Amino acid sequence: MFLILASSVAALSAASPIHSAEISHGAQAYTASYHAQPAISLREVEPRFANRGAVPVCRWQADVTVNRAVAAQGRAVPAFGKAIHRFTPMSGSYAGTCTAARSQIDAQVARYTQASTAQAVAVAQQDRAVLVNELDGVRALTVPGAVQGG
Repeated sequence: MFLILASSVAALSAASPIHSAEISHGAQAYTASYHAQPAISLREVEPRFANRGAVPVCRWQADVTVNRAVAAQGRAVPAFGKAIHRFTPMSGSYAGTCTAARSQIDAQVARYTQASTAQAVAVAQQDRAVLVNELDGVRALTVPGAVQGG
């Protein structure tokens, strides 16, 4: 059995951004918001041994990414939304079912995400220049004689 869960940890971290930036570019004002979002995958296995019964083991992996969302005039601009950074994945295993281990896994991922917040904010702040370059590129394609550098 293999499943990917959008855990309660992901729901909590998706609610409030870790960083926001206002960018004026051309005649348009953009709001970029950044979220640190964990994704947890669980796999329950039952090792088989000849001399004893099978005990389930929950193997898990968590990937924490910093995602950018961009809005203009209160409307999302999906073309500029993307994952901008992926932290080193963390993984582990627990004896027993994944259902039983879920709260422990969520707590461990929440601690990791919280410990990574300062680095996630720094990554989000550095993304401003990247976003302005992306906006410049789109503007150069759509506006004849557009000036670069917003």
